[in-house]
Amino acid sequence: MTALSLSALPSLIRQCDSLSALVETRMAELARVSLPSTLVGALSHHLDSGGQRVRARLALYAAQALHLSDDDAVTIAVTVELLHNASLIHDDLQDRDVQRRGCATLWSAFGENVAICAGDLLLSAAYGNLCRFSDSTRLPQLLAQVHGATASAVHGQCADLSGQACDIALYEKIAAAKSGALLGLPLELVLIATGHENSLALARQAADAFAVGYQIVDDIDDIDKDRGSDGQPAGLNACLVLAANGHGDYAHMVARQLALARFEDAIGFAGRLPNDAGALLASLAQTLSGRL
Repeated sequence: MTALSLSALPSLIRQCDSLSALVETRMAELARVSLPSTLVGALSHHLDSGGQRVRARLALYAAQALHLSDDDAVTIAVTVELLHNASLIHDDLQDRDVQRRGCATLWSAFGENVAICAGDLLLSAAYGNLCRFSDSTRLPQLLAQVHGATASAVHGQCADLSGQACDIALYEKIAAAKSGALLGLPLELVLIATGHENSLALARQAADAFAVGYQIVDDIDDIDKDRGSDGQPAGLNACLVLAANGHGDYAHMVARQLALARFEDAIGFAGRLPNDAGALLASLAQTLSGRL
């Protein structure tokens, strides 16, 4: 997997660091269970294995840009990170990946059944955590937005696993559904929380474009693995989809140009969000563009 790096953005993320520790503490609290079980150790193993908490930082940065209280900013950041980590646990199991960030994945270390339970607990905790949001009148819309993003990610994952992308347009729809939904959610929840619902479409467009670009970068890195030992596609990969649709030996080049175009789209959409709330996402897109 291609790692999202925040190391090049110290000026943007420094102000979020003081709240990041609160996000970690809250996630650990919500992951605890009262009964003795391997679940506690399994969740600690997963949550302590690293990760840059990109989605939490997107929420924290947008919240500060739009003057949301620190407490509500942390609540949103925790919810989006719990959802993301639940999806990672389940994805690793479905993809049979045995390592993530250099550590054993939860299912490979603790078994499939524990992994399913761990992902389910984090999903539930993400919803329960929203009860801390200060303005109860906004909770219905916040909850609906969380469900919509989760449902989109689930449908995208199912489509990805089925390998049903027969052309690049469908590939982009699957990538946007699978990854864009949970990537845009931090921005969307902050926009709802601060009364900027008219910008929700922009946030989703920015996240979808970024997600497609990011997935293509990942596919370029994983082309040999996704091609499979028998030469047949072993996973959904933009290069393989393009090659099968007439681009042949030029598929890699076409994929690169498509990724650059989608990152440019993401930068444009994110730049139109109020008060530069999407600046961190735009900077991430710029950073990944530079790698191509």
